[in-house]
Amino acid sequence: MVSRRSSSLDESDMTAQEENAKRTATSPRAIGIPVSQIDEVLRLCARNIRRFINDMGILLKDSSDWHAIALAIFAFEELAKYSELRKSKESAAQDIVMVDERLFGKGKDPHGYKQNIARNLIQQDAMILIFPYFDSTYFDARHFHAEPDEMSHALRLDCVYVNWKDGKWIHGTPVVPDRIMMFTEAILDRLNRLESGSP
Repeated sequence: MVSRRSSSLDESDMTAQEENAKRTATSPRAIGIPVSQIDEVLRLCARNIRRFINDMGILLKDSSDWHAIALAIFAFEELAKYSELRKSKESAAQDIVMVDERLFGKGKDPHGYKQNIARNLIQQDAMILIFPYFDSTYFDARHFHAEPDEMSHALRLDCVYVNWKDGKWIHGTPVVPDRIMMFTEAILDRLNRLESGSP
């Protein structure tokens, strides 16, 4: 009887250890950053956001809307990084702050992680590229193959790369350039408020 209990305990311990190992393997890791370095990274992130948006404007002027969307989404993700690093600095109780590795493109789904953070930083309607009631009558059907969509990592990939999906070629998305501008203006507005310490 003692051996049966011992065996059961060993099995339950092993199961708990396996579950803990799985959790650890799938959990995002933290990266330690000295608080003294945060101001520099905030400056670099802000500059990078503004550069993405400036370059996006150049692409829009050249009617390169799809690549412009990709740069706008890069700015969106960089805004999330800026926000999280600023919060970490403001709440620092030690000389080093621990931040999620996904902010730096590591771990599982770093783009989705940053975009989920950024979604809470700007108004929701600014992220909609085309509204569902948009009339596509006057658009070339060959280029109007994507569903109306919000800014996302998948949308960025569709705008940058030619892909084969569901038996057809995909490159780009229906786009109204004014919506891209609205999106980037919301990003800049939020960045300016974060830099000035406003909510």
